[in-house]
Amino acid sequence: MERFKNKDHFSSDCGAAPVERGNGQNTRMQLNTGGNRRLNWALHIVAIVRLRQDEHTKTFLAKLKAAGKNQRTSLRILKTYIARELFTLLRQAASATTPALKINADAA
Repeated sequence: MERFKNKDHFSSDCGAAPVERGNGQNTRMQLNTGGNRRLNWALHIVAIVRLRQDEHTKTFLAKLKAAGKNQRTSLRILKTYIARELFTLLRQAASATTPALKINADAA
């Protein structure tokens, strides 16, 4: 996880970070079409499963729809949220399981 400085860089590499598009008068946020497509696909599967199973996710999506977001935009926001959660979990797991490697000069 040393490859990414923070969770925004990770979500960008996953292709889940929003990208600003538009012309000079109007701008809008769209889904990033770049990044690691396999990781983006995995995030999509996680988002779909969470939409079916998790009550908190259903409530989150209902709030987004009440705010006027469509299904595609809501899914993009959810994938970004999941990518940031995943980064935090991976960072914690990497720091907890990485043993301190000490090379003993006498053993060599």
